[in-house]
Amino acid sequence: MATPDGEPYVIPLPFCWYDGALYLRLPMTGRKGQILAKNARVCFEIDWSTDTLDDYGSVLIEGRLEPVLDRAAKARAKAANDAKYDRLRHGYRPGHGRQTPLEELPLQRIVVTRLTGRTRESTPAALSPAVGV
Repeated sequence: MATPDGEPYVIPLPFCWYDGALYLRLPMTGRKGQILAKNARVCFEIDWSTDTLDDYGSVLIEGRLEPVLDRAAKARAKAANDAKYDRLRHGYRPGHGRQTPLEELPLQRIVVTRLTGRTRESTPAALSPAVGV
């Protein structure tokens, strides 16, 4: 996100990709709420790499942030998010025992206007060019 005068502001967020949009549990409070109230255009970056940086990838999602108000849409996105983090944490989710009623869940969605990405996968040693030849 960026302030009206163009100053970037970045925060880490858990996310869930579902039904062609990126969903975020994002209360519109504090500095981020002030910025997003004036400019809902956002960019979200996701990346991964191996420990040796031989393999890596990233995805850049540009779009417009909007609140999810429909109760059924919130329920579907929340279920997809819960399934993702249950899988990643093998069912262990410390601090996530509370139940926020759907009506109060601060769910936002990024409506994608541009999606780009990049990957690099290492070449097996047998196929790599010889060093020093």
